[in-house]
Amino acid sequence: MIALYKKYIRNKIFNKMLLIYSLITIVSIFLLTNIFINYQIDNQLQNELDIYSEVIFNIEKRFEEQDSIANSIANGINTQPKVIEEVKILVENTYEEYLSYKLDKFLSSNMKQIDLRYLINTILANRAGSLAVCINNKDKEYISEIVLNHNKWYSLKIEEDTPKYIRKITKPIKSIDSMYTIAYIDIYFDLNSLNNIVKNSKLKGNLMIFDESNNAIFNSNKNILKSELDYIKLHLDKSTVDKFPVVMIKRGAQTSYKYGTMITQEKLGIYKMKSRIIYISLSFIVMILIVTHIAINQYSSKLRNMIKTIEKLKQGKLDTRFNIKQEIDELDMISISIDEMSESLQYNINKNYIAEVKQKQAEINALQSQIKPHFLYNTLEVIRMSALSSKNKEVAQMIYNLASMFRYSTYNNGSLVRIKDEINHSKMYLSLCATRYKGMLDYSIHVDDKYLDYLVPKFTIQPILENAINHGLRKSFQDNYIKVTINEIDEGIEINIKDNGNGMSEEAISKIKEGLEKNIQKQNSIGLMNINSRLKLNFGEQYGIYINSRINEGTTVSIKIPVLGEEVNNV
Repeated sequence: MIALYKKYIRNKIFNKMLLIYSLITIVSIFLLTNIFINYQIDNQLQNELDIYSEVIFNIEKRFEEQDSIANSIANGINTQPKVIEEVKILVENTYEEYLSYKLDKFLSSNMKQIDLRYLINTILANRAGSLAVCINNKDKEYISEIVLNHNKWYSLKIEEDTPKYIRKITKPIKSIDSMYTIAYIDIYFDLNSLNNIVKNSKLKGNLMIFDESNNAIFNSNKNILKSELDYIKLHLDKSTVDKFPVVMIKRGAQTSYKYGTMITQEKLGIYKMKSRIIYISLSFIVMILIVTHIAINQYSSKLRNMIKTIEKLKQGKLDTRFNIKQEIDELDMISISIDEMSESLQYNINKNYIAEVKQKQAEINALQSQIKPHFLYNTLEVIRMSALSSKNKEVAQMIYNLASMFRYSTYNNGSLVRIKDEINHSKMYLSLCATRYKGMLDYSIHVDDKYLDYLVPKFTIQPILENAINHGLRKSFQDNYIKVTINEIDEGIEINIKDNGNGMSEEAISKIKEGLEKNIQKQNSIGLMNINSRLKLNFGEQYGIYINSRINEGTTVSIKIPVLGEEVNNV
């Protein structure tokens, strides 16, 4: 065990996590399984108790009906003088004398008279479970009987060894004159009919009914073992026995009977339920452990790859990358952060080197081009003076604008210029374009004086105007229009260049926005990407270029920059 611990667990954090998680999972599932099994057992017992109570309620209703029938018979006899007279002759004379009396009555009357048999047959007709009615004298000695269900009644009397599940209800018959009891009537009901109530329920145990002397007068299972019967009798004075086998005892609300049942784990299906729940729990444990092992193994593999990559970085291979494309977990966050750190380190190293090289190249290029602008300006001025002498003011103005634009491009070496200078440069460019596309293009520039001394990166507005004319100008229309405005926003100021030209499709807009987000730019080009890149590098990611366009409706380019005054030095 110690050797396995040292090899697979001691120095491996994920294996330790797997071991701890597995132990917690197994213990938790077993505890929950035990709680669930106990809950299911209690639920099954409660359900059985509810069924048991419902069965007893239905039996009590049956007994109540039988009591009502017995009362109806007693009341019917006690309220009929001729029936009482017949009962009196029956109990006080011989049976032959009683028959003679009945025959005389029959011969002396032309009408059907109510007698004892007729009354009993009328009340007990179609009554489930009614067997017979016995007449006893006032000393409760048997005199006679009226049988309602001959087959059942005689078979019960003959089969001495068979349990006789019969309920007897005794009622007194009293003389109308003296109100003394002259006889007793016993009404017998077959309790085997209660089996239908038990069968129609979902009771899993046996139902037994005991009288006041704790004698069983009914049992839903005739094959009950004597040991089970004795066990129930032993607990008749208790309400419920909680441990298996569970005995439930209940006293009747309408009768003095006791109802008892015994429920075993086999009858409730506890063993099958336990086996099923334990099997499901073990399946969950195995599934959780497998899934956890796979997940932990993936993290462990990630960690090993991280260690290898970090070793390469330590050796000076700064171009080594984790190449994590999607951030899923903390290890991916660490890997991405290390990649960013490596890129930043490599970028700063290259930046310092390349910047130094470019600075030297810029100085050389500046020296080489010193003479060229002077020659160009002097030549353009000669051409302009010649145009003026020929009284061609339009050509002279065009040459003047072009020369001013070249002078602005070559002599203003700072990267930040006043908005006033950038606007003047843009006006000259628009003036040249308006002359070139005479009658097709018009423009307006509305800028409040308070914005004129703010600073803006050089060549921010004119390249966008150039794009608007090159790509947006509709040459078949005469109403092309470009409008330049500046307004203040929370982050600074916003320069808007709006045209009513061709516009762009959603696909083209998406492509341009993707290029702006990825900071894609072409060498030797001063376009949207270049301007956006310079703004973000100088001022931050919240600044830059934003485009809104619709096909055949025009395009609006918004330039967001911070408020910069004269106190800000050129970068």
